[in-house]
Amino acid sequence: MNTDKLLADARAMQDRIVAWRRDFHQHPELGLEEVRTSGIVANEVERLGYTVRRGVAKTGVVADLDVPGAEGRLLLRADMDALPVQENSGEEFTSVNEGKAHLCGHDSHTAMLLGTANLLMAYREELQSSVRLMFQPSEERTPGGAIVMIEEGVLDGIDLALAIHVFSAQQAGRWGLIPGAAMAATDALDITITGRGGHAATPEVCIDPVVAAAQTIMNLQTVMSRRIRPHDCGVLSLCTIHGGDAFNVIPETVKIGGTLRTHSESARTQAKTFIADTLKGVEVTTGVTIELDYAAGYPATVNDPEVIEAIRGTIVDLFGEGAPETIAKKFGGEDFSYVLERVPGAMVFLGVGNAAKGITAAHHNPGFRIDEDVLWQGTALETVMALRHHAED
Repeated sequence: MNTDKLLADARAMQDRIVAWRRDFHQHPELGLEEVRTSGIVANEVERLGYTVRRGVAKTGVVADLDVPGAEGRLLLRADMDALPVQENSGEEFTSVNEGKAHLCGHDSHTAMLLGTANLLMAYREELQSSVRLMFQPSEERTPGGAIVMIEEGVLDGIDLALAIHVFSAQQAGRWGLIPGAAMAATDALDITITGRGGHAATPEVCIDPVVAAAQTIMNLQTVMSRRIRPHDCGVLSLCTIHGGDAFNVIPETVKIGGTLRTHSESARTQAKTFIADTLKGVEVTTGVTIELDYAAGYPATVNDPEVIEAIRGTIVDLFGEGAPETIAKKFGGEDFSYVLERVPGAMVFLGVGNAAKGITAAHHNPGFRIDEDVLWQGTALETVMALRHHAED
C-alpha cells in the first residue's frame, strides 16, 4: 500500500464527504425514520458494487465487500439518526426539518463511511479480508438500532469492529484514544415518593413527600461517593423534581428523575442495589412509600486495548506523532457497546473543535458545529485499517 497515494486519494474525497454531510445535516431524520438518509446510502454503495441489504433494523443498511478466498471480515460502523432538538447553529445548511437536527455528528459519521466505501472499492485488490459497512439507525434512542441489527445478523462472520465518533471538545485533527472502558452504561431512574397530603399548617397529620424527596436527593449523593470504590468511578445525577401546586398545601406525591453512569458491570450492579437500599431507608425514617422505576440503558462501551494500540500506530503513520492522544473515559453512552460486547474492536474520537473558528459548542447543543476540514482523515483511517486487517489480527 502506497500511504502517500492513499492520503492524497482520501483528501480528494473531502469535497464529496462534506457535500454528503451537509445534505444529511440539512435533512435530519430521527431514529427509525432515516428513510431518506438510508436510501441515499444504499443507492451509493449499490452503485459502487457492494452487496447491499436494505431495511435492516427497519432503516439500517448493510453493505458487504467480499474478497474471494480471504479469511475474516472487518466491520466499520456509522450511525445515521438525528436528535429531536431545534437547531440554532447559524450554518447555511441548517436543518429544514422543524425540531430535528444533527447535533451529535452522526451526519459526519455517515459521510465519512461513504467516503471509505468509495476508497475501499478503489483499493479492493489490496484487501486481505472482507469488509462490512454498518449504517445504523437509532443510536440516540434506546433500545437503539445496534442490538436489532445484531439480532438480524450484522455481526455474522465479523472478527473486528471499528467506529469513529467526532468530538467537538477536541482540537480538529487530533485523535482521542481510550483503552478499556471508553463510554458509560446509561441507566435511567424514575422515583415516585408518595405520602399523605394536607394543609401546610398541620404537617403532623400529613406524611410529607417533599421533605422525603429532599432526604432522598441528599442520601443518594453518597451512593457513588461513599459506597462505590473510587477506582470504579461513576456519576449519579438527579435532574428533575416535580411535586406540589400550592404554597400552603403538602402534596401527595413528588417525582424525581435522574441517570446513573458507570463504566463497569460490577459498579453498575452495586449502585443499583445501594440506590434501592437508600430508598428503603428514607421510607423507614419518613413514613412515605417510594417506587423506583429503573430502566437499564446501553452497557459500557469497552475498547480492546490491543486494537487501540494498533489504531494508534496507524494514526501516527498517517498523520504524525502528535495526532493521537490518550484521553479520559467519557460518561456519555453509545450502543456500539453491544457490538464490542460480542467482537473485539474499538471506538475512537476524531477532534472537530476549533476555537479559532468559533467551533466550541458541545454535542447535543442547539449551536453544535464541527470543523469539516478534517473529515477526510476519518475516511483515510477507516480505509487503512481495513487494508491492514487480516484474520490473524
